[in-house]
This record gives sequence, C-alpha cells and structure tokens, in this order.
Amino acid sequence: MNATYRKLALCVSVSLLAASVAACSDNQPEAKTSPSASASPGTAASVKPSASPSAAPSFTVDESKATELIAQFGQQAPAKVVSASVAIAEILNTLGVKPVGVPTSTIALADELQGVQKIGSALKPDVEQVTKLQPDVVLGPTSIKDSLEKQFKPANLKTAYIPTDSLEELKLSMVVLSRVFKQEQKAADFFAKLDKQEQEALSVAKGKTAPKVMFLFGSAESFMLMNENTFPGSLAKKLGASNIVSDVLKSKETYVALNIENVVAANPDVILLVAHGDPDAAIKKFEEDVKKNGAWEKLNAFKNGKVKALDYNTFGVASLVKAPNAYKELAEKLF
Repeated sequence: MNATYRKLALCVSVSLLAASVAACSDNQPEAKTSPSASASPGTAASVKPSASPSAAPSFTVDESKATELIAQFGQQAPAKVVSASVAIAEILNTLGVKPVGVPTSTIALADELQGVQKIGSALKPDVEQVTKLQPDVVLGPTSIKDSLEKQFKPANLKTAYIPTDSLEELKLSMVVLSRVFKQEQKAADFFAKLDKQEQEALSVAKGKTAPKVMFLFGSAESFMLMNENTFPGSLAKKLGASNIVSDVLKSKETYVALNIENVVAANPDVILLVAHGDPDAAIKKFEEDVKKNGAWEKLNAFKNGKVKALDYNTFGVASLVKAPNAYKELAEKLF
C-alpha cells in the first residue's frame, strides 16, 4: 500500500456493535440499507475482538482499502448474492447471509450451504445458471477478477471482487462483508474465537527455532512453489517460519515454477505439499525429481524426514473458518 496511514484505535465492543445491528435481521439487511465503512477513509483501524477488547491482540484493517471494496456495492446492500468462491461463501455463511448460488467444489461446504444452487466451478461458472438466479451481485475473488469479468460482463451481471488469498486478506474481506450486510457483531464474535485459537497455535512455536519452509502446490504432473501471500504461506509466516520463495529466492510472485536447483540451493528445513490429486503419488514424484540432483541427500527436509503432505480439505482452498485447524496441522508439521 502506498498511502501513509495514521493509526486509529477502533475497539470493537459488544455493546456498540449490538446497537448497530439491532434493527437488522440475522440474515440480510433491508434493501434500503446503505453499505458503509465504520472508520474514516484513509486510516488504518485496529480491530479488536469483542470478547476481551482490553487484552486481546488486534489486527489492522486498511480502511482505505476497505472503503474501496465496500464502494463496489453501491448505495444498497444486495439482497440476492451469488458467490463464485468457496472462501467467500464460507464468510457469508459465518455472517448469517445465505447466498442464492455457490460454486461446485470438491471441498465440502457447510451444512447450511448444501441445498444452495450450484453454479459450476469457481474458474468457469455456468453463466446461464447464474443469470437465472437474478442476483443483485456476484461476488468473486480479486485474484481471478479478469477471468470472471470476461464471463460475467457480457451477461450484464453486477459483480464485486474481494481478496481471499492470504489469511490477512480473508480477515479484511470478513470485515468488509460484515459492514455491507450490517453483521459486525457476528464478525466480532468470530474474530474473538479466531484470535484465541491463533494465540494457542502461536504458543506452540514460541521459543523454537524458525524453520525454512517450502510449500508445493499441484499434483504429480506439475508443481508450483507458493510464497508467504498464499493461505498456507501466510499462516506459516504468523508461526514464525521463513518461506524460501519470499526470503531466499526473493520472489514477489505468489506462485513460482518449481526449479530443483533452486530448491537445493535454498535447502528448506521443511517441505509441505498441497496436492489436488493423490498426495502420496505427488510426494513420490517430487522425491524422484529431487533425487536426480546429486545434492538431494544434503537437504535438511529429507535428512530430517520433513517432507509431508497437508490435508487438501483444509489447505486446498483459502478458508477463514478452517484457519484454526490449519494452524494446528501446520504447527505440528513445522516444529
């Protein structure tokens, strides 16, 4: 971000938030409710969970970015929403907002979303089906905005895009949607629980040497490296681990093509795989590729038996609601 921020202490308390949502239903606001930010544009708001505002660690919301994202929704909060993202559908569900359409996915959705109309894959939704649902807005992730716009724009569908790649982006999007749908209390309650679970996970890493980690994404046919701005990468960073893509290879790209020579040079302590196919086959293929390099036996990850697969149901899609379980699994494999 290029803007200069000034810190604004914005303590989110139960009483204030309860007052702000008292006139709204548990699911969706009235059509005339206008989305708005709760702090002045251009500031950075420090959001604290409502459970213990005086003691709980806070996270910073870029108010300039939040205001920009909220502006996409116009003057009226949408009554009918289609989500082109599992991550966004989960956030809506947490806020008590039921979408009229969700993507088809191998990742299991919450029980409350099981009966919702499927619109096809997140990358290639069924535009005809989406149009039939007559949504006020289609929500998608900013990472694939260009691709989705090419599909939705010809159908004259109103769209809005929010970031969902990393943990911090998911938190920002939760704040944004909670303001749009006037469900700040539910967001505050969720963040209170998440903060406690985060602190429990961080305690596992306390006092331990931070490992160098390499995240692989793909299948036995193709691998990519993931930097610290991805979902698993952002969690590992919070746990204190060093991501070789960001810290050793100095790449700012979110996904980087696998280069065995670079892996050997970086010498990660831990190698973790997110496989969308058979994880055992993927690890076996990766090990075969690495062993073609004569220096593979010197890699710390291999010497210490730290080449592991992560649960795809937990890490396959960036997920705010699954972050607690992701933290736990990641901490166990890193330390």
